[in-house]
Amino acid sequence: MAHNIIMPKTGMAMEEGTVVQWLKKVGDRISRGEVIAVIETDKVTMDLESDYEGTLLAIVHGDGEVVEATCTIAWIGEPGEQIRPPAEQAAPAAPADKVPATPAARAYAARSGIALPSVAGTGPGGAVRLKDLRLKDPQLNDPHSQDARAVPLTGMRRAIADKMQRSHQQVPSVTLVMRADVTGLESLRESMAAPGEERVSVTDFIIRAAATALRKHPLINSLVEGELTVVADTVNIGVAVALEDGLIVPVVRGADRLAVRQIAAARRDLVHRARAGRLDPSECAGGTFTITNLGMYGITEFTPLINIPESAILGVGAIEETLRAGPAGIEQRKVMSLCLTHDHRHIDGAPAAAFLGSIRSLLEDASSLVS
Repeated sequence: MAHNIIMPKTGMAMEEGTVVQWLKKVGDRISRGEVIAVIETDKVTMDLESDYEGTLLAIVHGDGEVVEATCTIAWIGEPGEQIRPPAEQAAPAAPADKVPATPAARAYAARSGIALPSVAGTGPGGAVRLKDLRLKDPQLNDPHSQDARAVPLTGMRRAIADKMQRSHQQVPSVTLVMRADVTGLESLRESMAAPGEERVSVTDFIIRAAATALRKHPLINSLVEGELTVVADTVNIGVAVALEDGLIVPVVRGADRLAVRQIAAARRDLVHRARAGRLDPSECAGGTFTITNLGMYGITEFTPLINIPESAILGVGAIEETLRAGPAGIEQRKVMSLCLTHDHRHIDGAPAAAFLGSIRSLLEDASSLVS
């Protein structure tokens, strides 16, 4: 009996995925556990392994197609076995007054404002497929911009766009900015550096400080679920990681129970595997608070958008040299901006400011974070 290969559903929130590339072609012999395709979800790019042994009988959705989660994308079995006609998978029965189209194509048409009846479908039974719509997309056929290249929002890029738009539209957010003197922290980092080893980064100390402060201010460590504020019982800190084609937020779990060197090791491992496309989707779920650091790009202050359903996010700016009054007179110091965006529906300005002040105090007494 032939077996169908589906677009995997890697999390409750996943609605669709993209077939990045088929690594096998129709007629190839497949072993159980063999990687047959590369799939992109809203969070990660992952290898798709076959659960079955047999021959690749049919590919229902090709490279670049966006497919609803759990929909059939291919069939595996023995040569000559009967499979369900692809049209049943690619083009579900549609009412007489509707144009047959794949779910992904129908969603794309709705977002792009393209009328389905105006598109010639190339799918089974004349169904409109995603690639048919892209040929009709006015952004790709703009006579005034012959040299322009329009890139549709798909996969990770679309997921980021949707989430950031919802955060901006739904959350009445406020950003508080506070400057921390990190002169001592920088000296401590230098003293901790062992020959041949990577230094503990500023981000690692900030994760440690934020985790400690979240235990002191538990309301900040909360998730918004409808009208409820759910205070989390664990401190799981997401760290924004820039990728070539998007952004991903792997999570350091139980950060409040980790020493700063343990945090550094966990963060480095997550970042390395994120950039190599080897993260499991579960490693990007369950965050209760997020940190995003743009200091390495020379950004001194910014307004980060909350990673919903979390209640707050901390943006970190570049370290700057400045002159400040000290016990010995005017001194040259190193300071850094901390930018906290919080959901004002659930967190008022005063508790948010107190939380930010706790982070600053911890960073300015960095030795307390090493123990």
